[in-house]
Formats: sequence, structure tokens, C-alpha cells
Amino acid sequence: MYQEFNQHKKSDAVKWIIAFTLIIVLMAGVVAALILSLDKPTPIKPQENGTQQESPDESNAAVVLTLGQPKLMSVKSPALAADNTQQYVSQTVTATITPSTVVDKYVTWSVAWANDAPLKDKNISDYIKVTDDSQGNLTATVNCYKSFKGSKAILTCTTRQGGKTGTVNIVYEGVPSSMSITAPTGVTKYNLGKDSVDLLYAGKTYSLNLAMDNVFHDVGSNFNDFDVTVKGVGTVQWADYVINPRGTGFNIEYSNIPTMSLDSMKDKCVTATVEGGVLKIQAKDSYFNYYEKFNVNETYGGANGTYTKHYYASVKDADGNNPYFLVTVKHKTLGFSAQYKFFIGEEVSKVTPSKTTITF
Repeated sequence: MYQEFNQHKKSDAVKWIIAFTLIIVLMAGVVAALILSLDKPTPIKPQENGTQQESPDESNAAVVLTLGQPKLMSVKSPALAADNTQQYVSQTVTATITPSTVVDKYVTWSVAWANDAPLKDKNISDYIKVTDDSQGNLTATVNCYKSFKGSKAILTCTTRQGGKTGTVNIVYEGVPSSMSITAPTGVTKYNLGKDSVDLLYAGKTYSLNLAMDNVFHDVGSNFNDFDVTVKGVGTVQWADYVINPRGTGFNIEYSNIPTMSLDSMKDKCVTATVEGGVLKIQAKDSYFNYYEKFNVNETYGGANGTYTKHYYASVKDADGNNPYFLVTVKHKTLGFSAQYKFFIGEEVSKVTPSKTTITF
């Protein structure tokens, strides 16, 4: 009887051990399942009609796209001739998903021609492409490889959860990225010393074309918003120039000749504006004729008096160049600029030989 009781007691102990073991295994499985569910986004199961099922707390999710700044890029490719370099323009687009508490922020990006695009039968990847590494990310990189002027493309961002979309129209306006100033026809060069610049004649107005360009060599016509600045580069010496019956000439102390910057003289010599993509330079006068003001000699009257701070001589810079003028044209919003250097001189009006007849 005692032996039978002990056997029954051992049997009950074994049953309890097995039960506790099963409970522990079951709890471990539950914990593991919870960990896995936190590590991975909840998969979205398609409904019977083919659309995607949203989670209840994200039924109002939306996508807003924000554009970044375009950048000029280049890539080397063995398939290209010459320098093996292809240039293109790259721009980023960022998607903002609302509400911000959405767990699954995985998105896909795609680009396609608009239905009425003249280039809709062309392979869009030859013109525009979303980079492969954009998929799944909230920020996508869109590359443009050549002009598609006149056609429109549509960039679409689609959320994995709920299939919400945001779109951006992609158009080609031919945004310029650089500019050069074309010198007016018929001008000659003036030797400053080491360098040479264009010689413009005093009293004339010159028109210079602003030639804008971009990597695709296809620029639009609506980018003529510029700032223009004129600068006098270099230094000159000055002295008072006196005219009276007793003599005419500079009142000067040669051991200490004062100087002034050409920039302080520019307003009397030149003005510049941009009109309709054309730079207009009005060459008023040569700085050789500059003076600050004329004070009439009250004793002698008439043309007698003093020209104060009259130009006396040019001071060469470290490179051996005489002073010159510099016009800078800068695009107000795009930032690129171009410069034009010139010298203003007098135009020959006539030439008179010393004799009218030579007799042998």
C-alpha cells in the first residue's frame, strides 16, 4: 500500500513537470511573436477587389511632395566617346506622409509621360529617371539627361500602406546655369600693359548680348532678371589744373602726388543696364578727362579757373596694367554671373597733315 502511494505521488510530479514545461514553451513563443511583429512592418493584404487594405488608425494618411534644389552632375561611362563624361541635372523630391504616426513609411517612386506629351512614344528613361536607390525612401533623386521641352512628365510617390499617392509635374523650362557676354562688333583692343581689353569710345552706347547656356544647350526665354554693377579697377594720380592769364597747367607737388581709386570716378565715365537680355553700356567719357568740379576764377572770369582733382596720371598695378572698367552681370535668383572688361578712350575725329603740298 505504501509502495503504491509512492508510485502515484511520482506520477503526479511528472505530470506537473510536463505541464510547467509546456507553459514555459508557450510563453516563449508568445514573446518571440511579439518581438517579430515589432521588427517588421505589418504586411498589407490586398482586398478582393484588388485594392490595398489600410490599417484603421491610418485611414486619413496623405502624401505631400517637396522639391529640393537642382544640381549639375557628371558621370564617366565607357559607352561614351571622347572624355567618357555625361553631364546631367539632378534634383531631389521629399515626400511627407501624414499623420506622422504612420508606422509603415515605405514608398515607391515612378515617372511617366503625361497623356498629351508629344514625347509619350519615347523611352522616358532617356530623358528623366528616378534613381534605383530612391525606392523605399521618402526622398527620391530625379535625374534629367536631356531636354524634353514641350512635353510634361508626372512623378508619382505611392505609399505601400494604403496606396496613397502624391504627384509632381515635371516640365522643361530650360533653366540656364551659365552665361557669357558677347563683345560688340567692330571694337578694337586696348593694351593695358600686360593684358588687353576692349576699347570703347567716349560718347557712344554699346549693346552686348548675354548668351546663357546650360548642360543641354537649350535655354528658355524667361530668365532675364539680372543685377548689374560697374566697378573701376585701379588707381590714378590727380592734381588741380589751373587756367589763368599767367599760365596754364597742373598745380602739383611731384614729391607727394595724391591718388584716388578709379571706382570713385566711375559715375562720370560709364553706366550699364540690362534690357531684354542685352547689356547696354554707355561710355560717357574717358577717365583722362575726369575732374571733380570747376571753380571759376573771380578775378579773371570767363574760362579762367581751377579744375579740382583732375586726372594726372595712371598707376600701374602689380601686374603692370593700367586702370580699367569692369561690368558684372549676375542673375538675381540663379546666381551665375559674367564679367566684361573695357577701357574708354577718345575716337579719332580727323587727321590733318602738316602740309597741304610737298614740292621737290
